[in-house]
Parts: sequence; C-alpha cells; structure tokens
Amino acid sequence: MSATEIPFLAGLDPAAVEAVLARMVPVTVPAGRILFEQGTPGDALFILVSGVVGVSARDHTGMPTRIARLRPPEIFGEMALLSDAPRAATVIALRDTQLLQLTRGAFEAVIAEYPQTLLYLSRILADRLRHIYDGRSVHHAPRIFTILSVTDGPEPADFAHRLAAAFDALLPGETGCLTDWPDGADEAWFQAYEARHARVIFAAREIDCPWCRQSQRRGDHALLLAEPGAPPQPAAAAYLERVRSDWIRMDFVVRQDPGARRPKPLHPAVAKLPASLRIQLRDGEQADLHRLARLASGAARGLVLGGGGARGLAHLGVLKALDEVSCAPDFVGGTSMGAIIAASVAMGWSLPEIQRQIEAFFATSNPINDYTLPLHALTRGAKVDAGLAARYGGARIEDLWLPFFCVSSNLTTGSTMIHRSGDLTQALRASIAIPGLLPPVLCDEGVLVDGGMMNNLPADVAADLERGPVLAVDVGSDRAFQDMPARGWTGRFVRKLIGSPLAMPGLAPLLLRAATVSGDAQSLMAATHATVVLKPQLSGIDLRAWSRFRESAELGYRETRAGLENGSLARWVDPVR
Repeated sequence: MSATEIPFLAGLDPAAVEAVLARMVPVTVPAGRILFEQGTPGDALFILVSGVVGVSARDHTGMPTRIARLRPPEIFGEMALLSDAPRAATVIALRDTQLLQLTRGAFEAVIAEYPQTLLYLSRILADRLRHIYDGRSVHHAPRIFTILSVTDGPEPADFAHRLAAAFDALLPGETGCLTDWPDGADEAWFQAYEARHARVIFAAREIDCPWCRQSQRRGDHALLLAEPGAPPQPAAAAYLERVRSDWIRMDFVVRQDPGARRPKPLHPAVAKLPASLRIQLRDGEQADLHRLARLASGAARGLVLGGGGARGLAHLGVLKALDEVSCAPDFVGGTSMGAIIAASVAMGWSLPEIQRQIEAFFATSNPINDYTLPLHALTRGAKVDAGLAARYGGARIEDLWLPFFCVSSNLTTGSTMIHRSGDLTQALRASIAIPGLLPPVLCDEGVLVDGGMMNNLPADVAADLERGPVLAVDVGSDRAFQDMPARGWTGRFVRKLIGSPLAMPGLAPLLLRAATVSGDAQSLMAATHATVVLKPQLSGIDLRAWSRFRESAELGYRETRAGLENGSLARWVDPVR
C-alpha cells in the first residue's frame, strides 16, 4: 500500500511519510481471530490493507455492543501511540484481513526525527472525537448485501437486480450486483470490485453451495427471501445457525400479493430462522421495494409516538403533515396512545382511515368509563377490549405491513417490556393498561401495565434497531392540571362533604397523568437517541379531552409543519443528505 492510498498520512510532508512507511510491519489475521481485546494494553496503530474488522465494546453490565465495521483504508488503535492506557474496545477480523502495524516504539522514533508528526496525529484524534460526538451514529451502515432464498419460489437473481436499481434511485453511488462466480475471480478481484462500488449485492439460489458461502462470507447484511406458508429449504436452518453472527444482520423479505388486506404469515419452521425484521414486499409495489432498500441500508425513517391520553390525538396531525410532503415512516413504534396510532400506521391504513378509526374509538365515546367495583381497576376495560378487537383483532405484530413495536411496563420483573412479535391486540392492551384505571394484562412474562410508567417515549428502542433516523413525538411532558375544572353542584357538595379542595383533580385523571407523564430525564433520554423530538404545545388540552380531538390534531399538525419549514426535520426527511 502506497502513501497515496493511506488517507491517514495525507497531511504529512513526504519525508515524514516515508519514515512512517519504513517502520510499518505487515500483519495477517484470519477471519474470526481477535486482534486485540478491550482492557488489554495497547501499543500499536493498525491500517487496514484488505479485509474487514469489527469493533465492539462491553457496557457496564459486560454485554458487548457493536460500534463499527471498518474497511480499507481505515485506521484504528491510534490512541495506543499516545497512551499506554488499556484498549477501549475489542477488534475482531470479520474476513481474512491484511494490516499494517505501527508500534508505539516505532512512532516515537519517527517523532524524534519529525516532531511535527505528533501534532499531526493529535489533530487527527481531535477530528475523530468531534465526529463521534456531533450527534450522528457511530454505527456503519451495511454496504455488502447477501440475498438467499430460504424457501422455494423467490428468484434471488431477479430480486437482486431490482434491489440494486432501488438502491441507486435512493442512495449516492452505484450498486454492483453479482449472481454467480465471475470467471477467474479471486480475492483480489472481489476486493477491487467492492472498492469500485458504493454497495455490492451477492445473490445465491442454493443454500450452502460454494457461491453461497462466498456470498455470505462477504456480506454485512443478509436478506432471506421467503414465500408465505412455504416450508424452508432442507439445509436452510442448519446453514443459517452455523453462520449466525453478531456482525451479520439478517432480515426476512416476504413476498405478498399486491391486493392483500393483511400480509400472509410465514411457515412456522421458517419463522424460527434467525432474523431481525420481517419486511413485506408486495408484487409490483415500488414503494415497498424502496422501503426495503432504506431499511436494509440504514436510511429508513423511524417514527416513535409517545403516550399522553387524549393529547395523543395530536399524533393524527403529525401524520397529516408528513403525508402532505410524502414522508411516510418506514418503521414505527410507541407507547400507550402513541402505540395505538403507530399500530394503525403499521396496519397499512390510509390517513383518512386512521383518523376515522381513532375518532370512532376514542373521540365520539369515551372508552374508559365502564366503571366497576375497583378490585383491580376503576373500570372493567371491556369497552377498550372490544374496540381493540374490532380494529386489530387477529393481527400479529410480525405480520404487519410496516415493522412495529410497542412497550409496556412489566410489574413482575420491574422492567420495560418491548413487544416485537405476538398478538397485536394483547400488546396494545398492555401498553395502554393505566394502573388503577384499566385492569392489567396477565401473561407468561408477568403482570403488564401502561408502558408510560417506564418509557413513555421509546426513541431508544427505535434507535437500537440501527435502521435510520428517528423522529419522536412527545405529547406527555406538557404541564397538566393548570386550570380548575368546572364542577357541578353535586361535585362541589361531595368535595365539601369529604373536605377535598375543589381544584383537586379526580382519581381517573391523576392515574392517567401518573402513567403517561414524560419527565425531564426521560425527555433528555429521548432527545439523545432521537434524531429530532417534536413537542406540540398541548398544555391547554386536558388528558381526557377526547372531544377536542380536532384541536389536538391541529396542534400536532402545526408543530410538524413548523419543523418541516424551519429545517429541523431535514435529517429525518432525507436521511442520505
């Protein structure tokens, strides 16, 4: 590798460059070998010549977190040239990898001859730290994709070319597409081919053939093509289990009929294969193909809707404003009322249908007023159960048109429960089960109540998917109980009789507020994980003001339009800019 091929050396004068190159030692590391581990002493910088390495770090609980996937001509380990502190991360070779190593001793010898090299390296380190803390994710988006058919039916080669065209329509650069072993191709040929393209797609029809193994070995992200209801290919389960890795993300791509009301499910044996998302692809639907391209490449738009009782109807205005600029989300999630509306989006309903269903469910009649003897809650929850069953009954989370999640609070374990699969109605019922107001949901995992108790704006859950920027809409943190509610003579008499102040909120609104309020700490956490947080001004809307749904929606609409016009939503609207 020459000096012109190493950006790390681009700013040094030629004599210093030659001194550095003369002291670099070539190192070869086979795939799967750890180059160095977190906590071990560091004594060298490395430059990637060929291959790929993965960088990970353990958190305070000891769990590893993927940080980055590095390719030539990236450098890593540079802090070891300036300090003998332990390594801050673990680096593993994801392919057979060739490196150039510069030890601290060799670097100090260069500094003795060329002192300006020390200042140069310090500036590089400062620039890299600024890049990490500028608010952008440090995770590298996938650029090498492997397409495999795990059932009979889908044709990988045809799909690969259509996906390549979608990538090129949405993302900068050209996508290379290989569906068979090129004549005379060796490792150097593949390295050069990958270097010439912004992305590369490898497609293989047979499972565990030489071309399949070569395609999988090079990939960052595997797309598993599947036909609904079809059994897996005989070798699929054993092969995928063998190649399973924290560094290779896998998604299902499920072919669906264009006129289907709901997606058809996978065969149970196929559903057990390791995969992160189930992405639905209707024949001939270009919008679905583009959504897949964004989800696979890390350029998708995520929308997270928070809980807040009747204030959650502001989410309808947010959806309207986004629809006007053709900015539909690619994956959605939420808590409590936000989960209900996010699920409606994931069901594939049009905006008018979402508005009609939500208004009928909540605005025209209060669903939380079937009061009962308060053994478990103030209400029986029967009206809520019936409303959910009528609209979402029979749907499963993994079989929605858009990837979806919602959160509830598990009182048994004392932790947030994230619902990414299973019965949609039960998950939504758990997410809105305000303690004391609605009965909890009992399941094998424990006693579940409203997700707002622990995470009312789960932008962190969406960000952890690493699929693209996240827009979070906070409708729970505005002030409540500012105005004394109007009391009838009966209410005034009862309060006077029991010695309660007229301005004291009732039990139901107190429970609702306690379950969905977003505190300062939670808002800060959401802002840390979300690309942008919208906060409609809803302090004048009562938590149970279902009849004011049009006013709530208008406030959400105005806030979103303002964000679109002032540019604060630009990174979410166009993730590849």
